[in-house]
Amino acid sequence: MAMTLTEGVTCERELEKTNGKAAAPRLVCFVCTGNTCRSPMAAAVTNALAEKEKSGYAPLIADAMTPRVLAFSRGLYAEDGAPISANAVEALERSGIVPVRDADYHAHTARTIDEEDVRAADLLVAVSGSHATELLMRFPWAASKITCLPKAITDPWGGNLGVYEACLAEITECVRSMFFAKES
Repeated sequence: MAMTLTEGVTCERELEKTNGKAAAPRLVCFVCTGNTCRSPMAAAVTNALAEKEKSGYAPLIADAMTPRVLAFSRGLYAEDGAPISANAVEALERSGIVPVRDADYHAHTARTIDEEDVRAADLLVAVSGSHATELLMRFPWAASKITCLPKAITDPWGGNLGVYEACLAEITECVRSMFFAKES
């Protein structure tokens, strides 16, 4: 993909703002209930799409690029250390979501969101309005960085692979619309 003059000017302006250093990616934390299904799938999709976004550039340039967005996930009521759901992993693999370096969803373990996570994230994305409300109640000082996906995502926990695949399709649609929509 060739860089247009406008993109070049934008890149130069961004470098000027950061004293010649590449800007850090926007750090997004997806939040669900147990951090074993929806939020890790959302983080995996986001990270994979951010990596794919770089694929239009020459390999040397792409390798040196910082993704625009980097995602991780947490749960409101996670059983810390629990593995990602096997159906979540299978749905991700079957949909072609490739794990990215330093964020392999196969190795994901659940974690409960804490103040350190909230402070680290540039944006907290809840998978439903009720999750966003809970985040606001726990961390009112972070209200400006709390939002939710454009569509409430139903919990697939306990469902079959088809339920997980449908959930992943909804998550992917939401993530694309929030972070990777084509500018018109």
